[in-house]
Amino acid sequence: MLRFSRAFGTFVVTMLVAAGLTVGLTAPSQADAERRLGCLTGVLQALTAPVISGTGQVGAPVNLTTLPTWNCDLVTTSVQWFNSAGSIAGATGSTYTPVSGDAGGAVLALVTGKVLGLVPVSIPSNVIPIPLPVDPGDPGDPGDPGDPGDPGTDVLALVSGLQLPGSAEVGQLIVLTDPVWNLPGVTTTYQWLRDGAAIPGADDQYYVPTLDDAGHQLSVKVTGLLAGIPALTIITDALPIPLPGTESQVAPVSDVAITGTKKIGTTLALTGPTWNPADTTSSYQWLRDSAPIAGATKSTYALVPADFGHQISVKATGHKAGYTDNTITSDPITPLVGDAITIVMKPRITGTAKVGKLLTADPGQWSGGTEASGQPTYSYQWLRGGAAIPGAVAQTYQVDEADIGSDVAVLVTATRPAYQAGKFTTAAVSVPQLTSRLTASAAKKSVKKGKAAVLRLVLAVPGAVAPTGQVTVLDRKKVVKTTAFPTDGTKRLTIRLRGLKVGVHKLSASYAGSSAIAPAASKVVRIRVHR
Repeated sequence: MLRFSRAFGTFVVTMLVAAGLTVGLTAPSQADAERRLGCLTGVLQALTAPVISGTGQVGAPVNLTTLPTWNCDLVTTSVQWFNSAGSIAGATGSTYTPVSGDAGGAVLALVTGKVLGLVPVSIPSNVIPIPLPVDPGDPGDPGDPGDPGDPGTDVLALVSGLQLPGSAEVGQLIVLTDPVWNLPGVTTTYQWLRDGAAIPGADDQYYVPTLDDAGHQLSVKVTGLLAGIPALTIITDALPIPLPGTESQVAPVSDVAITGTKKIGTTLALTGPTWNPADTTSSYQWLRDSAPIAGATKSTYALVPADFGHQISVKATGHKAGYTDNTITSDPITPLVGDAITIVMKPRITGTAKVGKLLTADPGQWSGGTEASGQPTYSYQWLRGGAAIPGAVAQTYQVDEADIGSDVAVLVTATRPAYQAGKFTTAAVSVPQLTSRLTASAAKKSVKKGKAAVLRLVLAVPGAVAPTGQVTVLDRKKVVKTTAFPTDGTKRLTIRLRGLKVGVHKLSASYAGSSAIAPAASKVVRIRVHR
């Protein structure tokens, strides 16, 4: 018959209780959802337990065949093998070979998962018993072909349960969680202990502490019984019972940490804290450079421009009746500049796009940032043909001659403190060409053959814009002269036409225009050439 030591059984339950898990923790269909949830809440959890396999014979290797699956990615694992006496020195690989000292007990593998920023979690594997050597001549030898098998080769082990609450006091009902054994049909007995000594009559799964227990520690001796298998006795961890009128302080189990994008204008949230006792409630106070922020007492906090350039943290206080409050503070975060504010109504240009007229930039309406800080601050840059106009940075702009024939727009920049600036270029307005009128007249309406006919042209253009561009003289549809206005800015031309044939000539002129001046054409002028 195999023996299973009390020390090992105590270790198994301790590790399972500490891990807060059972074998076969989560159905595979839930793994992905729990993985996502666990990483969001900042708590590392095992979704499945590790599995070891082997014959359990001295000298025959026992292998870690299946590692746990976790609710987070990038988890690193380490292994420590245990026997009935505790951890086995140097046994940290995926395989362990039992030695003679393990006989009569059992072995398991404890797998610890670690991921950056989260509390490590240790998960025990299933238990493999290591039988004592059996005399080949013993009729109870399971290797005897005539023996159907010795039921004593099974070893009773605790899978989960037997957890006391985090705290208790005189008059408060204590319920020990149900044990889960590795074999069916196990009968469980209980004996409550005061400072390790049995309490008469306290042999149920439930117990109410009395005044006799005040100032002492309670534990429970639990025994599993199954016919044909050695009994397993386990003693739970001790639970202190405070003296009446004294209060214990709630204790943090996990830290409080700030989550969120940490940009001005976004809302911060928290992970943690968790406390002992588990039903402890929390209150919060957000801090700016360690000083309380007025009204910021919720579990969330919206970052405002006043937070930019400062450190933000949160103070969490645990409360439970009968316990002294405890306060912990998160690590501080430094808020980042907020996202660019965005357009609600597009900026536009108002006014008449003509030389000498005033154009005005309407900045539109913008959203984002902290509206309580008021309207954004606007700046302007006027553009001609997409290029910046030097010095044109006011909200208004007076159209000048350089703009004639070009598109004019304005780049509006909206800013709020601690936010990225928003930028928008308005739709362009076109400054039209100046209208022009071309007048033609003849110096003489009749000229003798061989003499030059003289045609006088006058281009009327508003303002001081000097005309440039080509002038064409037609005799009916025939081009007889091509010239241009002089570069001195004059608006008059005198054109001499030689070699005209005898007869009546219908002369006209056309101005091709320029970037600033629209084209124009004169009326027909009649000149008679005679012999």
